Amino acid sequence: MADLGIVQNAALLTDGNGDIVFAGSSPLPDLPGDVRTIDAGGRCVTPGLIDSHAHLVFAGNRAGEFYRRCAGESYADIARAGGGIMSTVEATRAATEDELVESALLRLRRMAQNGTTTVEIKSGYGLTPGDEAKMLRATNRLYEAAGVNTFATYMGAHAIPPEYANGRADYIAQVALSIVNFADEGLMDFVDIFVDPLAFTQAEADKLTPVVRKAGLGLKIHGDEFANNGTAAWAVQRGAVSVDHLGGISREGISSLAASNTVATLLPGTMLFSGHGKFAPARRMIDAGCAVALATDLNPGSSHVYSLPMVMTLACLHMGMTAAECLTACTINAAHALRAADRIGSLEPGKRADLVIWDCDSYEQIPYYVGTNLARTVICGGRVLT
Repeated sequence: MADLGIVQNAALLTDGNGDIVFAGSSPLPDLPGDVRTIDAGGRCVTPGLIDSHAHLVFAGNRAGEFYRRCAGESYADIARAGGGIMSTVEATRAATEDELVESALLRLRRMAQNGTTTVEIKSGYGLTPGDEAKMLRATNRLYEAAGVNTFATYMGAHAIPPEYANGRADYIAQVALSIVNFADEGLMDFVDIFVDPLAFTQAEADKLTPVVRKAGLGLKIHGDEFANNGTAAWAVQRGAVSVDHLGGISREGISSLAASNTVATLLPGTMLFSGHGKFAPARRMIDAGCAVALATDLNPGSSHVYSLPMVMTLACLHMGMTAAECLTACTINAAHALRAADRIGSLEPGKRADLVIWDCDSYEQIPYYVGTNLARTVICGGRVLT
């Protein structure tokens, strides 16, 4: 993760389809006269950043809860008073698909302004088949509207909705049926399951994992977020593409991940914003051989964080990662967490021309300039976004 393959005095050429056809030491091959050129002026150029865990399609906001937590109320107390995930579920159910697209576009553009060119977007705030489909359709409309790559993840197994409080098995059966139906409609790329004492047990999740596998979809798991529940090792055994959060991962969980192709996606912004849980042990995980990715976990309740460079700063300060490891975690490793490393995540011929020109001359400055956006020019698929 520390080897970035840096090329000094480099040049990059894209074709009309937005793919890279040359990347390496300058000079470029002979070019026709009508080719547009951008002089980076000696600045640092990296692959576009990839956010492989976000919940950016939702309605409403929970700013009031943020200040209640600041005043000392716990997340559990707020949830019991009608807040938490269910308050977002209520607002999202009431919103139209067009309204969800409009609000999500604003968030997606903010992320792009900070250097993000690919985002994985989870549902999970509808919790009915109709509302979850509405969220997935909204997600699939965002690429054309914003020009940022998007991956759609169905997360009906985010929480048990109030109307199923006494019928957990029935709700899990509904989620299983939705996986089949949504896959038939081509609405999503992945399925995510929140496996935690606060959400779904491993036994309940095992009612869904065979359905995911049969549908040919990638499996993602929210796991070991607050404590060790053995979820990391369980997810590896189920062939998960990634396990995310991992603040409470055990030594055994780390060993399982290190011996697998499952990516550990860590979310330090959640610890910053929510103030509960603990930072994942990234240093131990990397040293053990785990493939680590970083993501924002952008959501209205526990991580209203848009900036992957800020996430990189937190990973350096609180998780023992180096700047090089952070950049790898936000590019090629995040691409693997989306099963897309053949198309994105590095600057080489044959891949999409997703890149950022940073207003600095070294990647080490990206996490160092805290609270300052250094993304000067953001290009996605050969198209200048900002």
